[in-house]
Amino acid sequence: MTDVDPKARIAGIFDRAAPTYDQTGVELFGPPGRELVRRAGITAGQRVLDLGCGRGNVLFPAAAAVAETGSVVGIDFAPAMVAATTQAAKDLPWVRVTHGDADYPDFPPGSFDAITAGFMVFLLPDPPAAVARWSRLLRPGGRLAVSTFAAATAAGEAFYRDRTAALLPFQTPEPARDEQSSSSPEWVAALFAGTDLVDVTMTGLTVRSGYPTVDTYWDWMLSLGARRQLERVPAEHEQTARAALGKVLDQHLRQPDGSYRMDTEVRLTVARRPA
Repeated sequence: MTDVDPKARIAGIFDRAAPTYDQTGVELFGPPGRELVRRAGITAGQRVLDLGCGRGNVLFPAAAAVAETGSVVGIDFAPAMVAATTQAAKDLPWVRVTHGDADYPDFPPGSFDAITAGFMVFLLPDPPAAVARWSRLLRPGGRLAVSTFAAATAAGEAFYRDRTAALLPFQTPEPARDEQSSSSPEWVAALFAGTDLVDVTMTGLTVRSGYPTVDTYWDWMLSLGARRQLERVPAEHEQTARAALGKVLDQHLRQPDGSYRMDTEVRLTVARRPA
């Protein structure tokens, strides 16, 4: 059986996640989004393109930074993301959200003062080629800012390993996929090797997320790209799978008050097109 087109498969995952994407009360994408805009040096009056805009974790901080004298265009491949973010931006006439392929944004060269890409470049088939295309859309002196996940700590790796093992017995089989390992600084540096971008700087950020209950954590996973792991759990096995996940959370993330806490390592990278 022929697999679904990878882009369509990913768009479907995020389309299903869109109603609750980063809306569960658990902090993850907000701090990196705000910091990415700050490090990109986005200021009033600038023109910004936000690729893979999702529910606007980068787009809305960028909109606040450019204000009414600037403009922000957000692109996403998931129609439900576009619809939700368009509604959220309805009172910001300088913001436009559109459905499109962030791999091939269709704009003239030199259109933007800044381009942002929050946690999406590693989802593309050929990330370095995409970054090279993006770089040509920057005006001289413009900046490209991307966020990626950095390597987890040893404790984090142990948690993710045990989480995968706990859910595996309840999941339906999934075709093997050639997944990219995008957590190293070398992988990120290679994104820019085929471009004329200079002054590539990488900054680490630790984001702390809190979960009152196991059910909160489960719902949070469903609100992200990680939902594909839970979608493979048939309904008749869900409660047992939740219990197995709860044991892993108890072992790795449980706090004295009975809640759960996890730190996620993030990398923010900014590069500049020569003036």
